[in-house]
Amino acid sequence: MDNQKGPYWEDVERNRIFTIALIYEKAADQLAHWDAAEAEACYRKRIDLLMPLAPVSFGLAETLRKLAEVLDKQGKEEQADVTRKHYNEMKLKLAEIEPEMGREHSEMEAYTNKQDKEIFDGVSIEVTEHDRKLAMKYKAVLESPNYASGDFADASKLFISRGISLCVGNPVGGILLTGVNPSQNKKHDGIDFAYTFENAMINAKRDCGNGKKNYWTWKYELLGDDFIRETAYLDLFPLVFSKQVDFEARLENNLQFRTEMISITQREIECHIKPKLIIVANKQSSYYWGRNEDATWMGYDMVKVCDDMELYQIRGFKDKPDRLNPDLETSSLCGSLILFYGMYDNRHKDRLLFPADIKRLYENAKKMKSEWKG
Repeated sequence: MDNQKGPYWEDVERNRIFTIALIYEKAADQLAHWDAAEAEACYRKRIDLLMPLAPVSFGLAETLRKLAEVLDKQGKEEQADVTRKHYNEMKLKLAEIEPEMGREHSEMEAYTNKQDKEIFDGVSIEVTEHDRKLAMKYKAVLESPNYASGDFADASKLFISRGISLCVGNPVGGILLTGVNPSQNKKHDGIDFAYTFENAMINAKRDCGNGKKNYWTWKYELLGDDFIRETAYLDLFPLVFSKQVDFEARLENNLQFRTEMISITQREIECHIKPKLIIVANKQSSYYWGRNEDATWMGYDMVKVCDDMELYQIRGFKDKPDRLNPDLETSSLCGSLILFYGMYDNRHKDRLLFPADIKRLYENAKKMKSEWKG
């Protein structure tokens, strides 16, 4: 491919514009399911870039189709109809010149995919104001001068150098899946990386089909397709580190830092996500919820509701002076179910749950939440 010569390779500026346009498309595709207005803005930027260069192309036609869909989601029916008409007209023109345009599109797509891969892998998608503020809260703690010196200084510098990784666009009032912290991806080092749970599951489904096993494929095999858009994902710490033992060892030196980080996470769960079913998918993180009597942390008061699994119903907060966020007098999670599900791999096949199990749990959680009297 690198040895081929042609007009696209001779025109650097044209190639740059096509690459940027493709990045806008990928960002818009990720945004479309949870923020149609943001997706619309990205699709329009792509169209504005491509129209002067290739007013009739397969890529532009596909963007018009996607734009019509996000306009429909916003109730902009008249604009959607106009866009769909433009799309249909372009498809007719393309049918007349399909052989030539097909060759051009295939060549250009292969080139731009190759050129933008490393760039796009490190580009954070556009986020809502809520998600932006949440990220800034974590960043403010991470970059606080309180942690720039002393025993914790080296760990603080390391976390800052890697950036934070945050799941954005989380749905409200459904299922919450939690981990302890995101694993390191060297492609994202130094970048504050945002992603959506739905997109992670799309990639995981593809990996499952290819026989791959990783962190996200276990999550996909747990949830399946039915509840992806009702599931929020949140790591207790958005700090990038692959080995949990080493991660915990670095945090051990500063209790205050952990306290500030977990406090932000709890407020996000209590004040925004408000799930009916929580699945704690990391065994070592269970004590942060207050499950252990000698470690209050978030301090939830829970009662076990199932004999054959670690399933509890949250009754409120414990009356303990060392509880995080003591200004939260009542919990929005009262009546919600919480499952401590750390045994989620092939080492414990007898403990594995599957989508049918989650469906039953979720239905039960919604029922118990609606019947909660306090």
